[in-house]
This record gives sequence, structure tokens and C-alpha cells, in this order.
Amino acid sequence: MAIDYRKTAEALVEELGGDGNIMNVTHCATRLRFILKDESAVDAGKISKIPGVITTVEAGGQFQVVIGNHVKDAYQYVMELVSVEENQGTGPAKKVGIFSRIIDIISSIFAPFLYTLAACGILQGILGIFVALDAIDTAGGTYQVLNFISWTAFTFLPVLIAVTAAKKFGVNIFIAVVIACALVSPDYISMVNAGETIYFLGMRVQLLSYTSSVIPIILSIWIASYIQKFFDRYLPVVVRNLFTPMFTIVIMVPLTLLAFGPIGNAIGGAIGGVYNYLYRLSPIVAGIIVGGLWEVLVIFGVHWGITPVTVGNYASLGYDTFTGLQASAVFSQAGAALGVFLKTKDKDMKGVALSASVTGLFGITEPAIYGVNLRLKRPMVCGCIAGAVGGAVAGAFNAVSWSYNMPGIATMPAYFKDGHMMQFAGFVLSIVIAFLLSTVLTYVVGFEEVSAAGGEIAEEPSRAEDVIQEETETESWIKIGSPAKGSVISVKEVRDEVFASGAMGGGVGILPEEGKIYAPFDGRAETVFPTGHAVGLAADNGLEALIHIGIDTVKLDGKGFHAYVKPGDTVRKGDLLVEFDRRQIEKAGYDSTVIFIITNMNDVKKLEIWTNRQAEALETVMTAALLEGADED
Repeated sequence: MAIDYRKTAEALVEELGGDGNIMNVTHCATRLRFILKDESAVDAGKISKIPGVITTVEAGGQFQVVIGNHVKDAYQYVMELVSVEENQGTGPAKKVGIFSRIIDIISSIFAPFLYTLAACGILQGILGIFVALDAIDTAGGTYQVLNFISWTAFTFLPVLIAVTAAKKFGVNIFIAVVIACALVSPDYISMVNAGETIYFLGMRVQLLSYTSSVIPIILSIWIASYIQKFFDRYLPVVVRNLFTPMFTIVIMVPLTLLAFGPIGNAIGGAIGGVYNYLYRLSPIVAGIIVGGLWEVLVIFGVHWGITPVTVGNYASLGYDTFTGLQASAVFSQAGAALGVFLKTKDKDMKGVALSASVTGLFGITEPAIYGVNLRLKRPMVCGCIAGAVGGAVAGAFNAVSWSYNMPGIATMPAYFKDGHMMQFAGFVLSIVIAFLLSTVLTYVVGFEEVSAAGGEIAEEPSRAEDVIQEETETESWIKIGSPAKGSVISVKEVRDEVFASGAMGGGVGILPEEGKIYAPFDGRAETVFPTGHAVGLAADNGLEALIHIGIDTVKLDGKGFHAYVKPGDTVRKGDLLVEFDRRQIEKAGYDSTVIFIITNMNDVKKLEIWTNRQAEALETVMTAALLEGADED
């Protein structure tokens, strides 16, 4: 069933404390990144259960909500519900370390335009393949037009950064763009190319090229935020709109040329130099580290720290080695998810794993990591091992990417360049090894079966006396009685896609023989639908359950149903909850199957379901083992 991301956004904003608690929100390839006034008021567990949400991560002063491929849809709907001021996004709402602040700044600045940057990189790779195949004339107009298009995002990278940095630091976006344009303007480039000494107010200007640069413009816009605020505060209102932009631009452009530009270039060169020095010491060791640990950095959301290094390498070297090593980590996680698909017997997990594997091959690994591999633990480890092996192979061949990209099948042209076939062949070999090895390792090593809905589910046809014996031998398990008398089937057999998929939870369907629903355990009625067709229960031991009488019976608008409880009522096992007219339901054309599911499967270690038999009301049909601490408030 398709997910309505408008409803996802509405639930997210509500659970995050509403518009008043959301200071800023941005998104990257798969995550919504919130900066909140008060993170302590947020229940990450509840947010993780919202349809459309894969998981949550708290890192870099941000509350990150992993959505996956539909993150843009969710972001669009979230932005319709919140009013974020530009100056609200100046930093994390709580005190965090300097490293976390840097990660927050980098992710906020680069995330919005990375796909555009990668698109230009892919175009460069495709043109390179055409040139190698003599399929295009490099002297012709077609090649020349496509070539300058492919370089545009990199040439004017400072302008793209200025736009997002202005939002991050609270600078007027047009002031920021003008500052960036000045650094890449044709007149300034002509001065750089001429090489003649230039002085500004008696101070020598270092004529450096800022096309494709990163740190200089970030420093410039950060300092500009303070200058703009100064003039906004002290200039009279009647001249502020005119003179604040003028003074900010006139001060910041020369300051950047004289100081912040050279400083930024030096910082960027030093950071890139350290990585490249370590890489040259042993490309194979570098490959093992990057291939094995890259996806671990993704889990914690700190992988953004490498972005300035990779972008700087393209600008200074014309290629990047890190991305060549990183690709193995991406393909290994996709392979691990495929291994889960081949191994698991749970049809819901099969569907999730296959989808996650395909998505991973295109460079988006969060669904594979959070939805499959990390949940099952061993596949994640297998993926890291295979990624390390693939990274070592890539390092041995000195595999590189020739233009910025996000590793995946669609971006492989970015790793090809005429005259460097051995490097490209080594790269292809590395990702094939990483993918296949992780698939095989995951299949051989195996994992503890877990339903896609959460928790481990085992279904066994059984007689009632067999169930009683199992419960006696396993005292720590919770016995769950049937809420109705009838024939017990697996919830996967009910004629409703949502319940049958396991997305709502694991459980059973009961073909009722009488129209009475009883409390299956001690607890309280959390929700009672006005129509009487469904009751949500919370047990004293921590289990949460839903009893849904019939399929699509909400359309009966309460006809044929009578509820004896209301929300908040305490119930005891055996209490009559609802009476319903089974014949009236079936006469109206609806299925009368009673669906009984455990809805908090994330708190369940294992759920055993006893199906394909007749059961009396309150006779045990399920046994559950809760995770440690799941029954605590």
C-alpha cells in the first residue's frame, strides 16, 4: 500500500512538538534533518513507528529522520506545516561539541545541491565514454555545449554554496550570491590569469582561483553574517535596506581576497593533504578502512565530514580516490540485503530486503542499513567485511572517480576515463567482489529471523494441549488468549493487504463462530473506535494489541456493533468488550474475520503464533517474549 507522505509529515511535526519546537529543517538524499528547541520532549520510538519513517538518528546537533527515496515528498509537506525563519537555522538548539557543529554546518550547506553536482559529474563521465568510443567530435558544437554544461556546477560551486550557507548563517541570500559571484567573475579570473601584482589599499592581494573552492566561501558568508547584523542594528531604518548590502559586499569581497580566501584555501589544502598523504602510504590499507567503516559513519550521520575533502580533490587533483574506495561499502550493503532476501523465509522481509538491495545499488543505502542489515545485525557485519575486501581491491588498483558522484550503478561513467582502463577495471572488480561476497557471507552466516514488522515471528500449527505444554516449559513467555471463539488462521491469510503484509504487526485472524469479543489479557482500553468495530488494548505486561472486527466494516458506521468499554477503561481478561452481529456484517457484503495483532513488535523479541485450529474464546493462540525492559514505563 502506498504511503501518504502528507500524513507522514503531519505526524512528524506533531511528534516533534509542533511548529514552535522546530527551529530549522533541511534534507539530504534520504533524511529530514531537524534542529529543535527541545529534543528532550521528543519520543524517538514513536517517530520511528510513523508510516514512511525508516528510523531516527540524533547526531551533529540534529534530530535526523530517515525517510528514504521519498524524502523530498516528506520535506515538501513538512515545509507546508512549519514556518521556519532564515535566521532560525544558525546552529543547533542545544550546546554540542565543535565536531558536531562542523558536521551540522557541512550537511546543511551541501545536502540541498549534491544531486545537481552529481548530475553534472555523471554527464562528464558519459561524455568521456563517448570520446573514448569516438562517438562524438570534441571539436563539434554538440560536445562543446555539453562539456561546458557538465562543468558549470563545479565552476560556480561557490555560488551554490553561498545560497545554502546564507540560509544556514542567516545572511541575505542575494548579498551572499553577489559575494560569491565576485570571486568567480570574469574580471577577477582575468586578473588571476594575467598574474600581475594587485594591491588593495596598499595590501597585496593573493590572486587565487576560487572556482570549485569550498572553504573560502563558507568562511566568507559566515563572517558576512556578523557584518550584516552589525549594520542592520546600527544603521537608520530609512537607509538600512540600501547601505547594509553595500557595506557588507564592499567589506567582505576585499576581506575574502586578502584574508579569508587564502586562509580557507590553506585549510582545505591541509585537510585534503592529510588524507592524500595517508592514502599514498598504503592505498590497500586505506581501502580496508574506508570500505569497512564508511557505512558505520552513515549510521551516525557524520559522513558529511568528508565532503569538503572529496570536492577539494576534484578541484586540485582532477580526481578523487576516496570515492573510489567508498563505492565498495555501498555495494556491499546492497549485497548483504540481497543475501537476506535469498535466505529469509519471511515473505514480508523478502519484499523489504529486495527493495532495499535494489535501492542500495543506486547509491541509497539507508533502507538496506536500517530496514534490513542493522536490524538483523549479522548482515551488517558481513557487509562491512565485504566492503573492506572490496576497498582493498580498489586501493590495489588505485581506483578513482574523475568527477563528483554518489557511488551507484547510475554513476559508473564518472569512474571511466580514456587511458585509465586498469583503474576502471579495478574499480568494477572491487564493487563486484564487495557485492557478491557480502551476499554469499550473509547467506552462509545467516541471521535470526525477524519479521519486517519487527520481532521474530514463528508460526506453527498446533493442538491446544501442545500449546499448554510449550507455555509450561517456557515460563518467561507471555500467554495471549483468543479474543473470540472460532477458527484461527495466520494474519497473512486475511483479505486485507495492510494487515496481511505484517506492516501493522504480527498476529492471527479468527473466523468467528459467535459475535462476542473478550479482553484477551489484563490491561486497559487505549482506543475504542466510535463505530465499535475496533479496540486498541495495552496489557499490564507491556504488550499492545489491536482487535479489528471484520474488513472494511468501518463503512457500516457502527451498525451491528455495540461496545461495552470506552477509552481509558481498565479491563480484565475475559471482560466482554464488544458484541457484533456477524450475519449483518456478512449480509452487507463484508468479511467478518476478527483480526488480532500485536502492534508494538519493536518491543517483542519473539512471537509464536498457533494457527490452523479451532480455539475457544480466551484459549491461548499466541505466546510472546518481550525484549528486556520493554514492559517498563
